[in-house]
Amino acid sequence: MLLGDLLTLHQLNLPVKIVVFRNDSLDFVELEMKAGGFLDFAVELKNPDFAALAESAGILGLKAETRRMCGRCYRKHSSTTGRRWSKRSSIARNFRMPPTITIEQVTGFGMFMLKAVISGRGDELVDLAKVNLFR
Repeated sequence: MLLGDLLTLHQLNLPVKIVVFRNDSLDFVELEMKAGGFLDFAVELKNPDFAALAESAGILGLKAETRRMCGRCYRKHSSTTGRRWSKRSSIARNFRMPPTITIEQVTGFGMFMLKAVISGRGDELVDLAKVNLFR
């Protein structure tokens, strides 16, 4: 959450490896809003290029946008000495499920789905189904 950590790694020459799983939204907040029956808003994040950010702090920055690229980044990450930073993009609309689901959350999610269809955001429901049901 703070870029000072990167600068400390560089300044103290610490051999630390960092892997960032980048999300483009506040996933748990989005899920809580949907479970509460609300249409989600203001949960998208505009992320910087984390690999370039690491490079600017003097740390090797690697970026994997696909699963295939993850293997190459991991091998390079593991074989390089010193400080490393790599980033992996996550799948949009990929639910991170809470440990338990209450009936109120199920009811709220049903209300979210109804509101999404009524407000013309039904395509989001199709995307949610494709990503979460068929994996």
